[in-house]
This record gives sequence, structure tokens and C-alpha cells, in this order.
Amino acid sequence: MRIKRLYTEPDTIDPIEFHKGVNIIVGERDETSVKNNGVGKSMCIEFLNFALLKKKSESRVSKIPQQSFKPDTFICVDFELHGMDYTIKRSIVDAEHPRMICDSSVIDFSKLDDATRFLTERMFPSTHLVGVGFREMLGPLIRDERSEFKSIVACYDTKIRVPDNYAPHLMLLGIDLMIYRKIREILKELDAIGVEEKRIRENVQLIREKGIDDARSDLNELNEEVERIRQGIDALENAPAYDVIKDELIEIEDQTDELRFRKTALLKRLAGLNPIAIETAIDADEIRSFYNQLREGLGDKISKDLNEVLAFKSKIELFQKHLLTEKSQVIEEELRGLRRQLADLDRHQARLIKILDQDGDLRNLKKTYAAFQAKSDELGQLKGLLDRYDRLALDKQEKRLEKETERLRLQGSIIGASERLKSFEQTILWIHQFIQGNRKASFEVRTTSTKNVVDIIMRIDDDGSHSVEREKVFIYDIALLLNDFSKARHPGLLVHDNIFDVDDDTLKRSLEFVFTKSVFDDDQQYILTLNTDRLGRLNGEPWHDDLEGNIVASFTKNHRFLKTNYQEII
Repeated sequence: MRIKRLYTEPDTIDPIEFHKGVNIIVGERDETSVKNNGVGKSMCIEFLNFALLKKKSESRVSKIPQQSFKPDTFICVDFELHGMDYTIKRSIVDAEHPRMICDSSVIDFSKLDDATRFLTERMFPSTHLVGVGFREMLGPLIRDERSEFKSIVACYDTKIRVPDNYAPHLMLLGIDLMIYRKIREILKELDAIGVEEKRIRENVQLIREKGIDDARSDLNELNEEVERIRQGIDALENAPAYDVIKDELIEIEDQTDELRFRKTALLKRLAGLNPIAIETAIDADEIRSFYNQLREGLGDKISKDLNEVLAFKSKIELFQKHLLTEKSQVIEEELRGLRRQLADLDRHQARLIKILDQDGDLRNLKKTYAAFQAKSDELGQLKGLLDRYDRLALDKQEKRLEKETERLRLQGSIIGASERLKSFEQTILWIHQFIQGNRKASFEVRTTSTKNVVDIIMRIDDDGSHSVEREKVFIYDIALLLNDFSKARHPGLLVHDNIFDVDDDTLKRSLEFVFTKSVFDDDQQYILTLNTDRLGRLNGEPWHDDLEGNIVASFTKNHRFLKTNYQEII
């Protein structure tokens, strides 16, 4: 795969022509500023990645303000894949429907996934390489600057928190990818089992207020209770008179429930009829004496009026008491009737129960059936939960065994690829010797019991620091591109955005390796971004002219990639 041209329709950016081998995009100073960051190098790579079907939600392109870049503008890339020319045209506003031109045919895709699937089939036409998607493969080949180059596997923006994906790495190293995929699927199934087990434990705790183990003893007790009630009902139903009096017993119970409900309602009404007001005692003589002191004769007049009001109030209260008494008598009479009816029903029910001769085991037929149904439901629910929990335990054991079996198969595939892995390690040592001046490096692939399934372990001299981790990623990526075994599976494209945030000596030796030792095939391409202020000390190097000759784009504060200054939308 080789990128040929990056441009827009209509023209918004200056088109960038790429060639085989090394292509450099630089940020330079100009007369307006001594700074060369923020000029658009990373956005240029982001445009390329977006055109190559990166998800809009994960792309910085979607954060460009509309006034700085119209969302209906097509971002276009021309590229070659296995000798065939392709063009992808994609806009921000219609990112899910890219247009592709290949072999003189125009395809408008209805979904982004369809376009990705199409290019997956074109990128990996050989059946032995099927299993890695187009975008999945481009992840470690076009490393996001915001991945901070902390890991050879973690190649995406650290804020997105994309799980580590070893699939493209295993494919390039010649290790059986299908076994890796199978183990990942088993781990997903084990996670699902764990989620369901937790849900069952929570349900059992809610129902029984106990853990799973304690609830098992409850299951036996419940089973005994249900069996005892069932035996009682069976004995009752087998009694000779049962069919004769069953319906009558149930009718008595229904009537009893209705009468008790009516009785409760009447008692509440009766309680509400009791007088709650307390008669206030008013001394008319005191009031007359008080007001006569204020004005002669005033107290006599007020006392007379007050006596008339109190007399009227007494008549009203007397009338109210009469009404309440009459209502209370009516309710009490109805209550006496209800008590008589309930007593009659109790006596009649007792006679029927005696006919059944059940020794008092089934005093209330309807409640007995209800209790049996409730206990049966409770038993069935708890038994269902515990049976499912036991089934999940067996499933989990089987899946774990299956996982271990597949792990052994994967280990066998790694052993089978030992010659290729040893060759790849030698390539790493060769690069490390040139850049670091020693062979204090190692490379290993091994299985692990963690969710990652495998570990790719690479060590270089003094690794662990920010600068050295970036250099480790550079050595690993370049080794994949140059090693005789891995390059046969490699798409041939590698893009590094600002990877050389390292010390000056490491930068010098790394670039020297690229221009003097790396022999790229005709279908291979290495695109990287650099700041020229880091290159000032390299002017005297014999390979500096090659570096200058491979610059395909240069941006400054006065000549930015998007030709405008803007702030990304948060």
C-alpha cells in the first residue's frame, strides 16, 4: 500500500504529493514566529487517516470549526494497493457514506463498515491472512501522536482508552491469529458468565437475604414445607365428602372476607362520629364586670348579647349530638348484625371441617391453596436460580478448560514461529546496535493468563523513560517494515507523527539509520513529521541532502496546513 496524494475538493489545502520510500512533513519557523508547532503537521496526518476511513468520532477532523473548514468539503486520498489505484473521498458532514473510485468504477457506500470491509478484502486477498480488518491493520501503522508512543501495542489516543489489540502484530509476526481470536471470544463468554452469576447472587440475596451456599439449605426446607402442604391438600381432596363441600367452604370464606371488610369500614366510620370538640366554659359575670369598668352599662349590654349567643350555640350542639347519636345507633345495629352473620358462618364452617375429619390441619381452605401456591412459586424460583447458577459453574469450568487448551495451541504456534521471531529479534538488534551502540535489547512473544492473551515483550537499553519508549516504538515499527519475514505480510505503509521527541543524539542516529541503512522496497513507504529546529545540527551530515530532498510538505505559522488559525472544538 502506497499513498500517492492528499487533497480536498474544492481546494482548501495545498495538495501533497507522496512518493515511495521516505516522505517528510516539516514544521518550520518564518519571519512571523520562531515557533514551529501548531502549524498543521499532525492535522495533515489526521486528514490522511480520516480519508482512510478512521471513525469520525475518534478523529480530530470533526473538531475543526465550520468557519475554518466547511464540513461538506471532501477530504481525498489517492493510493495504490497491490498495484491497483484507489481514491477515497469523504466529508465530515457525510462521514458515514464515503465514495471510492477503483478501476474506473465509482462506489458510494451506504455505511462506513461496508467500505472498511471492501478494503479489508482488497488489502488481504490471501486466505491465510484473513482475520485482520483494514482499519484494525492501520492502527499500528498510522500511530496517533496522542498515543504518546508509550507502548508498541497501544497505538491510539490515550483519552479514548481503546483496549490493546494484538491481532495485527501477531499476523505480521506469523503467529496463528485464529487461535488468538478464539481465546478472546472465550474470555468474552467467561465475562458474560461472571455477569450472570453476579445477577443470580444478587437475586438470591434479595429473595432470601442470604448467600448462595446458605440458600441451598433453605431450598431443602422449602421443599419440605411444600410437600407437607401438598400432602395435606391431597388428603383433603381424597376425603369422601370433599367434592360435596369444597365449593361451599370456599363460598363461606369469600362471604367471611366480605363481611370482615364491611365490619372494618363501619368501625372506622363509627370512630369518626365521636365528638371531638370540647365545650368551652365562659363566665358572663366576669365579662360584664370587666366591660362595666371600662364604661358604665357596656358590660350589661355585652353580657346580655353573649348569653343569647351561648344559648343559640347550645341548641346547635344539642342538635348535632342528636344526629351523631342516631347515626351511631344505626351503625352499631349494622355491626351487631355483621357479628351475628360472622358467628353463623364460623359455626357452619366448623361443622363442614369436622365432616372432613382433618384434625384441624386445614382450617382455611382458600388460604391453604394460596399458601401452597406461594410456597411452590418461591421454591420454583429459588430452585431455578440455583440450578442456573450450578449450570453456569459447569459452563465456566468448561470454558476455562477450553481456554487453557487454546492457550497451549497458541503457545505451539509461537514455538512454530520461533525461526521468524528469532529473525525479527536479530533485525531489532541490528537497528539497536546502530542507534544505541550496543545489542542490549531483546524481543519475545509469550502467552499470558490475562485478558491480553499474549504479551509482546521488547527491551532496549535503559528503557522506561519517555524518550526511550518512543525510540522502542520506532525500532519495532521499522523492524516490521524491513525484516524479511514480517515485510512479506506487511502492507508496506508506516506513518509516524512526531515520534522523534527524543534526545539529539538519538534523533541523529535514528534519521541516519533511515537514510543510510534502511532499504525500502518499491512498494514501501515511510511518512514522518519533524520540526526543523531539531534538524539544525544535522546540516553537516552526509545524508542531510537526502533528508531535504524527501520533504513533501512544509508548514509555518504564516503558511499553515489549513491556511487559517483556529481552536479545536472541545
